[in-house]
Formats: sequence, structure tokens, C-alpha cells
Amino acid sequence: MSTEKLDLLLEGMNELRQVSRAILDRLDENDAKPEALTMEVHVLKGDVAQLKVDVAELKEDVAQLKVDVAELKEDVAQLKIDVAELKDGQNRHERVLETLALRALEWNAFRLDQSRRTV
Repeated sequence: MSTEKLDLLLEGMNELRQVSRAILDRLDENDAKPEALTMEVHVLKGDVAQLKVDVAELKEDVAQLKVDVAELKEDVAQLKIDVAELKDGQNRHERVLETLALRALEWNAFRLDQSRRTV
């Protein structure tokens, strides 16, 4: 075999090695992508699990807030009743005071009239 043929064969072998290396590198990259995607999926699953826990806690908080609001509504209703009763009591007291004031005026007028008659 001639040197030229050997050089051509060596050159062809080098090209085949380069192509083989490129293919192997590409395979390594392709293997790395699914692994990276698998890791991302695991991270996302963890995030989703945490979100589920957070949503459950929020639901519990909202349920407790609803209970608290219902209790506050009951308290406000009772306060309204109490205020209405206080207003009624105040109105009764004002009427009593007016009556007492009129009677005091009548008594003073009576005493003044009595004192004039005795004089």
C-alpha cells in the first residue's frame, strides 16, 4: 500500500473518531437533559405539595374567620338590642324627670299660693 492510501485511511479514521466523539458528546448532552428535566419535575412536585399544604391551611384560616365573623354578627345584634333597651330606659327616665319637674313646679306654685293666703 502506498503512503497516500495510508494517509487517506488515517485521515478517514480521524474523521470517524471526530464524528464518533461528537456523537458521544451529543448522547451525553441528551442524557443530561432528561436528568435535568427529572430534577425539575421533582422540584415542581415538591412545590405543588407545599402549595397544597398552604391552600389547606388557608382554607382552615378562612373557615375560622367565618366562625369569628358569625360570632361578631351575633355580638353586634346583641349590642343593638342592648342599645335599644338603654334608649327605652332613657326615654322612661326623661318622662319621669319631666313629671317630677312639673310636680315640683306645681308644689312651688302651691306653696307660694299658700304663703300668699296666709299673709
